[in-house]
Amino acid sequence: MAAPAAVVEAGVGRLPRRRRRFTHWPFTALPTALLLVFFVAPMVLMIQMSLLRFPPNTSSGYTLSHYATVLGDPLYRRIAVNTFVIATLAQLVMLVIGIPLAYLMAFRAGRWELLLLLLLVLADELNPIVKIYAWRMLLGREGLINSFLLGIHAIHEPITWLLFNRFAVVVTLAASWITYTTIPIYAAMKAIQPALFEAAVDLGAGWWTRTKRILIPLAAPGIFIAMILVYIPMFTDFVTPSLVGGTNSYMLGNAVNDLILTTNNWGDGSALNFVLLVLSVVVSVIAYRLAKINRIEV
Repeated sequence: MAAPAAVVEAGVGRLPRRRRRFTHWPFTALPTALLLVFFVAPMVLMIQMSLLRFPPNTSSGYTLSHYATVLGDPLYRRIAVNTFVIATLAQLVMLVIGIPLAYLMAFRAGRWELLLLLLLVLADELNPIVKIYAWRMLLGREGLINSFLLGIHAIHEPITWLLFNRFAVVVTLAASWITYTTIPIYAAMKAIQPALFEAAVDLGAGWWTRTKRILIPLAAPGIFIAMILVYIPMFTDFVTPSLVGGTNSYMLGNAVNDLILTTNNWGDGSALNFVLLVLSVVVSVIAYRLAKINRIEV
């Protein structure tokens, strides 16, 4: 009697496992369909437009000339270098601000920690266009900064280099994305045991040694995640350079926007957009590999 009972129990145990194979489909069908409709399908259309000789005419034949143009034209190379410089400077500014701010919230804020975190999140709730125009009001010739400096007689004439240049773009980008830089670093620092810093102090380590040997290596996963969340999107930003930048702050996002919407050059615009997508994947893979080197799986 024991053997049949065991068979029955085994059979009963197998049934739920078989059913569980199909229970996930009702939950994943809608997200999968949305992914196909809003991500895969537009990407396929973008690749098709970049390969058509005269897009959107699908009967015009296929060619790689659009990629040859965007990769071989010196103008696009200069724009790419300019984009890299602006995005890198903005990212460095955010790290210089975000790492100390994350450290303050994680280890020094005490009962103010949650309030600081909420304020940081609320600062990102403003509409991006509103934030950009707010910086125009701050940095402009008749803005708040110039008005204050003129009011205290620190300057005799308004400062003109605060707006419509690379400086304004870097500052505005850094202010717009600082939340997405700080929170991942803060989350990584919350996993660090404070006892490590206490032990380092007991061993005679100064603040720089503690930062270099403990804080930065253990917070590195958060830094890499911040790069994925912030550094990559800044390459495609076109609103900020358009509103606060000048002729020396033209970025790849502006080029894609102008090619498709202004000159109606769908081929070059789609090709340049796809190249940006490939570069984004490369940066993401590098950040992922670096995170694994630091013994953290992203």
